Amino acid sequence: MFDVFYVGPKPNHFAFEREATSLEDASRLSRTKHFWIIDSLNDYSKFDFNWRPVPWEMDHTHVWPSQWQENGRTYFVPKGVTEHKWHWRDDVPQVPRNKSTQIFYMDFLNEQSQSNLESIRSRYPNVKSTRFVDNYLNMFKRVMNLADTEFVWIVSSICDYKDFDFTWHSAQWNEEMVHVFPSNGQRRGDTFYVNVQSFKQQMYDLEILDWFNVINYCDDQTVERFDLPVHYYETDNLVQEVKDYTFKTPYVLFSNQTDIKFVDRTCIWSDKDRVIKTYTKSNSVALVPRDVKMHIQTQMYDYPYINQSEHILAEKSLDIVYISNGEVDEQRWWNHTIAMSRGHDIRHIQGVNGRANAYKAAAESSKTPWFFTVFAKLEVLPNFDWDWQPDYLQEPKHYIFHARNILNGLEYGHMGVIAYNRRLVLDTIESGLDFTLSKAHEVVPICNAVAHFNADPWMTWRTAFREVVKLKHFSVAQPSVETEYRLNVWLTKAEGENADWCLRGAADAVDYYASVEGDYDRLLLTFEWAWLREYAGQKGYGFK
Repeated sequence: MFDVFYVGPKPNHFAFEREATSLEDASRLSRTKHFWIIDSLNDYSKFDFNWRPVPWEMDHTHVWPSQWQENGRTYFVPKGVTEHKWHWRDDVPQVPRNKSTQIFYMDFLNEQSQSNLESIRSRYPNVKSTRFVDNYLNMFKRVMNLADTEFVWIVSSICDYKDFDFTWHSAQWNEEMVHVFPSNGQRRGDTFYVNVQSFKQQMYDLEILDWFNVINYCDDQTVERFDLPVHYYETDNLVQEVKDYTFKTPYVLFSNQTDIKFVDRTCIWSDKDRVIKTYTKSNSVALVPRDVKMHIQTQMYDYPYINQSEHILAEKSLDIVYISNGEVDEQRWWNHTIAMSRGHDIRHIQGVNGRANAYKAAAESSKTPWFFTVFAKLEVLPNFDWDWQPDYLQEPKHYIFHARNILNGLEYGHMGVIAYNRRLVLDTIESGLDFTLSKAHEVVPICNAVAHFNADPWMTWRTAFREVVKLKHFSVAQPSVETEYRLNVWLTKAEGENADWCLRGAADAVDYYASVEGDYDRLLLTFEWAWLREYAGQKGYGFK
């Protein structure tokens, strides 16, 4: 009979077993010329400990395979040997491993977490649960200080382990590595087999888990994650949807489209891995990490890690609304807009009294959360992208495109196409001097139209008058070089039909501003066409 030493947790197979930490330790303690070293996680119920090698192999160290590796951690060893002649036995039955080393369960507090933990424990009782906090490296450090076995499993509550075999173990040549099993095809998965001492030797020098030397991306088994939660929303405000959502998983897919088919291959090792990923041009379908909640204030861009490269889902184009109110060329530019729209949904709002009322009528007619507004003096350029989309990573706002002034050549938001947010338009009660600027807005520096506001003297004068009143007001309230430049151009440059009425309207606006000493309430009068026509009559212009 030979001495038998075990490694790992104390087994209850054989009364004569004694613990050893290494081959050298067992060799020193052995009272027989040969001895066995066995792993307490293996099943030796059918193993023959009376086995002997042939005489000419008595000085070899014989190694039995397990169902996983050629080194199943079962050894027949000659006492006193310092340089081993390894004999990998492929002519003997495998010694099956039927138990698992210690398992640490990272709990993300997801819906399936408790039932998942109970399922694992029913097969492998030695499971300790610890709550996930911030990143995998810090979780590993916590586990290493709690571990009392040579190797540990570190697993995640977001993965389904019903078919996973925790009896797996590493080979002899890579046992000091961190072994990671893929999740849903993502090789940087959530299931790890770790040599405790090997990791402890490096862990204080690591800033991220990826720096560990060496990581083995193992494909012996794969792990499926539980289905990713999908939060469907119908609003125009993804930012608020995320703010209001209670996360119970590392990631949630936010979508304003139904029937989304999505495979969660995200990596969650560190905060830099946990990026926002968007899948539409508007960013309305987005994979959002729980970490965002700690950063977001007014926009998703408050979070530093965003990937907008995968625009793989189609989405509906914005409606187009053409607004007219008796302009000379309204039919001409309506026909032109239809031609330029290239089959997109377009409707015509005409004859609504009051600019604000016209905007609201346009909003009521739209079936999309934003809609393009084209005014009856605009020649839309053929290169305009009607598939443009607003940005759902920002709070809802209006988007103002540039237009080219036909008389003075200025290119900025005045008279340009506007992508109005439907809800903001309908919610606007007091619009101030400028309806669009009274709500959140952003300028899109794309010139997509030419503004033909000079079809007759009346249209030319009133357009110049109203715009210069606003520019004069802003030059005082919020002075800038850009505003001063635009104001100067309006007052000094105009070439083409009715150019004199453009310059006269601009000059009259400056005179009016001075006459009312910039009084805001009196400046607001210029917003209404009826007042403008009356004021022009007082000036003696007699527009038709």
